[in-house]
Amino acid sequence: MKKLFDILNKKKRSVLGLMSGTSCDGLDIALIEVEGSGIDTRFNFLAGQGAPYSKKQKQALLELMQPDKSNAETLCQLNFYLANIWAKMIHAFLKKQGLTKHEIDLIGSHGQTIRHQPDPIKFIDRKIRSTLQLGDPSVLAQLCGIPVVGDFRVADVALGGQGAPLIPYFDWIYFSRFKENILAVNIGGISNITFVSADGAFNKLIAFDCGPGNMLIDQAMQRLYNKPFDKGGNTARSGKFCPALFDCIQKFDTFIQRQPPKSTGRELYGRDFFLTLLKEFIRLRIDEPDFIHTITKYTAFAIYENYRKFIAPYNTVQKVAVGGGGAHNSFLMEMLRDNFNEAEVKKVKDYQLNEDFKEAIGFAVLANETLHGKPSNVPQVTGAAKPAVLGKICPV
Repeated sequence: MKKLFDILNKKKRSVLGLMSGTSCDGLDIALIEVEGSGIDTRFNFLAGQGAPYSKKQKQALLELMQPDKSNAETLCQLNFYLANIWAKMIHAFLKKQGLTKHEIDLIGSHGQTIRHQPDPIKFIDRKIRSTLQLGDPSVLAQLCGIPVVGDFRVADVALGGQGAPLIPYFDWIYFSRFKENILAVNIGGISNITFVSADGAFNKLIAFDCGPGNMLIDQAMQRLYNKPFDKGGNTARSGKFCPALFDCIQKFDTFIQRQPPKSTGRELYGRDFFLTLLKEFIRLRIDEPDFIHTITKYTAFAIYENYRKFIAPYNTVQKVAVGGGGAHNSFLMEMLRDNFNEAEVKKVKDYQLNEDFKEAIGFAVLANETLHGKPSNVPQVTGAAKPAVLGKICPV
């Protein structure tokens, strides 16, 4: 514990942030130097790296997210397996940067979400909310020789919250300094948005998951083209819009019309949802590029529709700042600009923030907040009963 107090008392701390998202592409590693806490947090992004999973690893992860493919034994093994491969990725990253573990003060690890059930359902004799992120932080701490903060979602869910999104706290810290009404959009497997007011008021934060981000596009590209994603949005751009398919998606996707607080994941937009889309693709006899085009257009629509229904009636947005892998899909960015014609759509890099590692940076900042004993959930966003210090601190 003395080591943790020593880290806390340092003026600046070197923190690694880790993010393995719903797309299961790999582990994002971000190294920052951070000082202060809360709204006074200041950090420098020093380095980042995406450590990809092998094809076998990605396939196994996606399969184990299906309830009919996993059991207690496989989940138990996966919990340690992920910590093992992440530790190797971290060691390789540090070696590449010319650093040793002794130069890193802390790791903030989101973990790999295997199941997210934020709405209460009956289990045995009571209604329970739950969420499960694997890649045990204690195992990771021991293998890396660096203290780890992990399991960020759990405390919020315990208090009746959605447990997601968690990045809005980071969005508030970062985007408040620009003194504009900003809509921060993150497009990973799932898309989510955060409204930050020009006056930086914490109680004015609005945030929630919107629906599909890259998840539907990626599944379609893998199934139809044997490619992991639509690079640059080029396939979507080559296709044409199919109104019949778009209307079908709207009819069976009820999530985007649901009132916040709300969060979602592969449980909704994974295999079963995509297979439903695929049946429509076959029934309507759509050309493959048209399928990708229409799904991409729907992804942009889902983001804007959530803004239009739940933020625009109360707040006028001046800028839209897009981060995550979806920011590299230029066709998707064009569709967002078409929708948000009342605001300027930019990338988070225009705000001096690395768009590829935004979430990893965010969890490094959240780990710093946890070390300071400060709550970092946003109750009006998640629906939690009260503020909570997030995560478990695992010392070495």
